[in-house]
Amino acid sequence: MHMSRWESKAVHRGTGYTPGALRENTMGGQETLSYIDMPVARLLFRYLWPFWMFKDANRGDRMARAAAYRHNRGMRVYLPGYLLKWFVSCTLILALSEFFNHLAGEVQGTIDIFLLMAAGLGMAFACGLCVMVITAYIYLYLSHHDYD
Repeated sequence: MHMSRWESKAVHRGTGYTPGALRENTMGGQETLSYIDMPVARLLFRYLWPFWMFKDANRGDRMARAAAYRHNRGMRVYLPGYLLKWFVSCTLILALSEFFNHLAGEVQGTIDIFLLMAAGLGMAFACGLCVMVITAYIYLYLSHHDYD
């Protein structure tokens, strides 16, 4: 595969260029999609969602399940970083929710938009908390259980 000018500069500067997801080329094969070429939505998804890098360890024969489990155990080292990202995100969401809740008490009107924003951010905080609990459980499970 031929590297573009930007990809070769990133490799030569040692900026840590790594190939990203696979995409199908015109010949029916697969080629790598660099992080430079990825859409912003996919980059944000990969930055925040820790479960994209894991494989399903319930599919295939016993050897395929064992290989997927070994892969997942290898990927568990990235989970504390994702926990930190979600902790910071949830802290910011909670602070914004409290700010909008404080503003909601000061406004007199028929529709209190600040109260709606505080409620929406509260639901986002609850979802983020669930992701943190699941990520912590997966990290602890993969750290202490071998494949049987």
